[in-house]
Amino acid sequence: MATLIGLLKTARLLRLVRVARKLDRYSEYGAAVLFLLMCTFVLIAHWLACIWYAVGYVERPYTETGWLDNLAEQIGKAYNASEPGSGPSVKDYYITALYFTFSSLTSVGFGNVSPNTNSEKLFSICVMVIGSLMYASIFGNVSAIIQRLYSGTTRYHTQMLRVKEFIRFHQIPNGLRNRLEEYFQHAWSYTNGIDMNAVLKGFPECLQADICLHLNRSLLQNCKAFRGGSKACLRALAMRFKTVHAPPGDILIHSGDIINSLYFISRGTIQITRDDVVVAIVGKEDYAIHNLLSQRSVALTVVMSLMSLLID
Repeated sequence: MATLIGLLKTARLLRLVRVARKLDRYSEYGAAVLFLLMCTFVLIAHWLACIWYAVGYVERPYTETGWLDNLAEQIGKAYNASEPGSGPSVKDYYITALYFTFSSLTSVGFGNVSPNTNSEKLFSICVMVIGSLMYASIFGNVSAIIQRLYSGTTRYHTQMLRVKEFIRFHQIPNGLRNRLEEYFQHAWSYTNGIDMNAVLKGFPECLQADICLHLNRSLLQNCKAFRGGSKACLRALAMRFKTVHAPPGDILIHSGDIINSLYFISRGTIQITRDDVVVAIVGKEDYAIHNLLSQRSVALTVVMSLMSLLID
């Protein structure tokens, strides 16, 4: 009776099903999900071990071939009707039952703890079926978690391979090839391969405006050109910003180029040169460079890692 009551109390642990339903929300935390899956496996093995003991305990008065009698014989602690406390200890029961459930869940068992009665055999069949389902579920999730952990590396190598194939197919010269590879590596270090414009396209325009306003808030607040602008105006301007990443040494504007975009420096510095002579070096807080840019004989060269915002 006490055993039955104990089993009924474990039904309260079925609340863990609610946690299992929310696993998808936390699937990005691979290590945490893996730990939770292993804990679930151990918990189910514990429940099955309790049931395995209950099956042997209920059948023992009617048969002498159950697993409890075999255990008593193997460890030399036989049952004695005249001694109520005879036989294996609770520790022996639990460890043996847990060993049987783990071996049955992960494989087909090893035979040293085996079912003998019909009830024990039926229960063992159920444990094997549960074990096959859990084995497939847990190790399937483990494979998915490991794949997600290395998904970024896989995408990097895939896109880098495309760049190299493009270079090889079009026979890009070495100097330009190095610039392409450096730009790809530099941009990847900032974005991790995420195309912000492609992500924003999946949202409605009103939400896109709010996101762009948040992403460009530092520029809109610090730049004198945008001070005093209404929120509607700033939202419209934020939608026109584009993020440009340029590696060190890259030339943004060559001498004689038509200037059809306006750059705002968000990170890094740019040097302005005329006839290979550095005229000025501008950084994040420098805005009064329109006079220099209006001269067709200057060029903008990136000195440090730069993240600039561009208005079309």
